[in-house]
Amino acid sequence: MTAVAIGVAGCGGDSSDREGDRTSTAAFTPVTPRPEDSGPITKAKMRLVLDGITRDVGAPQNDPEVASRAETSDNPMAACFVEYKGFDKAVNVDQTNALAAALTARGWTQAKKPNDRKAPHGTVDVVQAVFKKRGWTVVMDYRGSSLSRTLSLSAFNDACVKKAQAAESSTSSN
Repeated sequence: MTAVAIGVAGCGGDSSDREGDRTSTAAFTPVTPRPEDSGPITKAKMRLVLDGITRDVGAPQNDPEVASRAETSDNPMAACFVEYKGFDKAVNVDQTNALAAALTARGWTQAKKPNDRKAPHGTVDVVQAVFKKRGWTVVMDYRGSSLSRTLSLSAFNDACVKKAQAAESSTSSN
């Protein structure tokens, strides 16, 4: 019994002692995996969220320049953001509603009711909404006109933004 305890601890004993200990279930209790939608949301996870929900609702692909903006910017605030922007005449209010539904279906809380603005001819030309989840905020913005339509999602880590703002204000006050 003593040899087993020493072998499990990895202190002393020969290789045959340790080999026998590998069959002990007490030493290798499986770790219960976290549910998929738990733990911290990283920028990489947020990129997957934005790409996934926009793909699911049939929105256009993210503009490559917008997708890389945060990585190429020297602005400290850029490290807090993940952006999506789709340009296409086919973008419409229905996709905006579908995006809102997709976010809430994935556990995002609508922090601000959608703000719709109608154009003089009666169609909705602006929709804005704000969603929150586990320390992140997503601002959805739709702009439509007869010439172009844009759908954007700006996601930012709330704590990162506060930290960057505090650093900026302490630097500017010096």
